[in-house]
Amino acid sequence: MKSKILLALGMLSWATLTSACSAPPNCPTCGTTRNGTVVAITTMRVPQASPYGKPFSVWDIVVHDPATRRLYVTDRSHAAIAVYDTKNDTPIGQVKGAPVSFVGSVCCEADRTSNFNEASGPNAVIVSPPPAGGTLGTLWVSDGDSTLKVFDLDKDTLPVAHNDGTAMQSFGTVRTGVPLVNIDDCARNTNLSNAPTPPGPCGDMRADEMSFDPDHKVLLVTNGDSATGPFVTLVDTTNPTCTNNSCVLAQFFFDGNADGSPCPAPAVSGVVQGAVRCRHGPAATNGLGGSVYNPITKKLLQSTPQVGPNPADGEITEIDPVTFRVTNHFALTGLGCQAASVAIGPSQNLLVGCANREGEAFSPSTFIMNASTGQIIKSIYDVGRVDEVWYNDGDKRFYLAARDEPNGSVLGIIDAVSNMWLFNAPTGGNAHGLAADPFNNHIYIPISPNARCGRFSAEGCIAVYAAQ
Repeated sequence: MKSKILLALGMLSWATLTSACSAPPNCPTCGTTRNGTVVAITTMRVPQASPYGKPFSVWDIVVHDPATRRLYVTDRSHAAIAVYDTKNDTPIGQVKGAPVSFVGSVCCEADRTSNFNEASGPNAVIVSPPPAGGTLGTLWVSDGDSTLKVFDLDKDTLPVAHNDGTAMQSFGTVRTGVPLVNIDDCARNTNLSNAPTPPGPCGDMRADEMSFDPDHKVLLVTNGDSATGPFVTLVDTTNPTCTNNSCVLAQFFFDGNADGSPCPAPAVSGVVQGAVRCRHGPAATNGLGGSVYNPITKKLLQSTPQVGPNPADGEITEIDPVTFRVTNHFALTGLGCQAASVAIGPSQNLLVGCANREGEAFSPSTFIMNASTGQIIKSIYDVGRVDEVWYNDGDKRFYLAARDEPNGSVLGIIDAVSNMWLFNAPTGGNAHGLAADPFNNHIYIPISPNARCGRFSAEGCIAVYAAQ
């Protein structure tokens, strides 16, 4: 274990680290039978972030690949994917789009409230198996211009010190929708630019959340902010060059219509043609959240924050990646969850991370559901208002990036075997993404410029948390 840089970070007290817990020293932490808690043990610099240049302040999803023990952080501030070695907790470098770079943080950076989130990127990443002769895999990155940009990680990963502007993109670019045409018209709900309608000057906004089905090699990506309604796209990852969008398999329009109904005319994405299947999902009225693959049922589980007019009603939508059909609707009726992210743990337990405050605020909550039946097994009210959640098989824990808790951002921790909430560890700095390495059980949390980043406090960092 690395030396405790906790002193440099401000020496957090036991009472602070355990949040609402009040366990005395040398006694088990509240909610668990074990001593100890989870604290920040070190920090990692973000490539090209500098107190004298542009700090790391805007990002989205974080992903860890256990096969290579590499961490991928969507760095909007530098329009790049920051890449880390989690064996040694050190930065490796960046992946950047080429010849067209990632969109980056659109408008008014650097704070969350003024950032045009719906048009920014990169947003999420998926690592699929490597091409023949490769070792590191294929990286699929969703971007703010309604595309997926695809990289060969063996060839396209740039070292930390790459000041010559070089950028590589060995594979293709997938179009999931119509890109934003004019940001001023979009923000003002005007169309002085005479953009085709639908979808108008906003287009279909960003390609956003993703998940991967390793059995069928299918990727799911959402366009949750489209001007004409949310939809998801299924992509064949065995075709990373995707010439003429040939890797696109199906699109599901979450409009509440029955399968067999016409697709939007013209098609929202512009890719529903030829062999591409057109399908329909529930009437999603507040965007789309994250998704996950269920290896038992061989289905994809898509979080749908709101179905219909009531902000308290949502669901987990089950999609078959083979028949291209919606096969189940796991209701979250009246719960005020507004599901943002999902993760599968042991015994078919699905952690549903709730945003709780999209359009209308609800009290923090988290739910554990049977991933095959939709039955709610446990309701937890000690943590909520999250963006990303993660299951770590190494310590059998769920981790939640709860940035909107009433008393500030925390790392929520739940025992995935007993379904018991353990405690909340303070984070800060808009900490809404996270991932864990199952070999060393380190949890990686991006943090914007903040004292918790220690020597990187002026530029932002990746904070590394671990049990003590």
